[in-house]
Amino acid sequence: MKRRLTESEEDNPNPSKKLSKISMEKGRKRIPAEILMEILARLPMKAIARFKSVSKKWNSVTESPYFIRRYFSLHPNSSTWSLMFLTKLYHPITEAIGFHGRDTWDLPKSLASYVLPFQPYPNLPTVNNYYYVASSNGLIWIEVYLTHHNRRSFVGNPVSKQWVEIPQPPNKCAATGLVTRVENGLVTSFKVVRTCSNQTRNVWRVYVYSSETGLWSFKRLLSFCPVDGANPPVNIDGKLYLWEKDSREEDLMENFIPKEFGFLVGYDFYGDDNQCQVVPLPIPDNKYVRRCLTTSRGDVMYVEILYRRLKVWRLSSNNPEGSELLWELSREEINLASIGFDVFCFPLAMNPFDDDIIYLWSREHDCVVTGNLQTLEFVLHQESENWSSASNGGCCRFNKLDSKRYMDGFRNETSTSVVILSQFVLPPWMDLVPRPPNILNSLLASDMLSQVQVA
Repeated sequence: MKRRLTESEEDNPNPSKKLSKISMEKGRKRIPAEILMEILARLPMKAIARFKSVSKKWNSVTESPYFIRRYFSLHPNSSTWSLMFLTKLYHPITEAIGFHGRDTWDLPKSLASYVLPFQPYPNLPTVNNYYYVASSNGLIWIEVYLTHHNRRSFVGNPVSKQWVEIPQPPNKCAATGLVTRVENGLVTSFKVVRTCSNQTRNVWRVYVYSSETGLWSFKRLLSFCPVDGANPPVNIDGKLYLWEKDSREEDLMENFIPKEFGFLVGYDFYGDDNQCQVVPLPIPDNKYVRRCLTTSRGDVMYVEILYRRLKVWRLSSNNPEGSELLWELSREEINLASIGFDVFCFPLAMNPFDDDIIYLWSREHDCVVTGNLQTLEFVLHQESENWSSASNGGCCRFNKLDSKRYMDGFRNETSTSVVILSQFVLPPWMDLVPRPPNILNSLLASDMLSQVQVA
């Protein structure tokens, strides 16, 4: 387990005293430690991971608080992320859009490529029967089925090949979501959430596994909207947000007002109380609206398209404590037909770093559409396997074939369904996967971070 940084270490802006003996030589010339650190901080994450294996001193340089802060200042956002369809056993990993930037990670292929094939143990064969469940701040949750009654759960970083096996919960329950805690830009812990079967009215019963303790805990969470956990959640800052249909009973509720389009139920799994936050989804005037739940710039976003009219809503709070949630329009309604884009589309998701960029699915062309809500430019991407230059200098891939297979499931759906895709985003900095202190051997890595292999 890594030692937690002290305040004096974090506040020390000048590491030259500690690093004075570290230098690179060319003949008789030496590079000062400060300049060496500036050079390293400008390299992609893949190169830094390799430098860690050069020597203990170089590893100390790249793990110092000053270096990490400097790296964050030069690389504020990771440009490596994927938009993932949440599929099941026979289609384990389905990537709709994949971005791999050349400024932060310098990966030659998309993130889904590092999960296929899945090999949780370095010295054992790959696993065939598995599927992607969720992701949070660079960690992903993979479910493995060895037999019908024997399954395993793993949380880890597919790029660094680090995996932590999660023990099975005390009772049978369904996979729900993954949340993480981030301190000073580093993921310090994660929690795995499973929903119990046979939910009771106004109570969401869950099992929660914590990497800090290595144990499962049982929680009864209060929610006036019944929660079954059947739909995939979105997650931000340790919170899960689930879309739930309105299944309340009229004779059991005082002042009952049915919400045809459902609720958003949120809970902070790093909080202290047991009360869920519940807010109805915005209700349009027509049942044929197309909708999605997503995130962008640290906010939960709700997108709806009705008769070529596009609206984007942002989830916010109406009090300083954040106890009451409400929806606010993030911009004016956009009439797609009036700007020359008269195409029937489903909203898929938004860019996690840029709330001006939206991704749609064109039913007429069976392809992904990229839209800029600021410039009102929309582009059809009809190629399935071609990579193209992205605006940040990286590359992107639009997976037409697998996206069509997934979106065909929404062909006959009305407003009772919401498209919810998973944003698998690598953070700017790659640290060790958190693991319980009592099971140190649970970290399954390939020579730690220094042995990052990029094919």
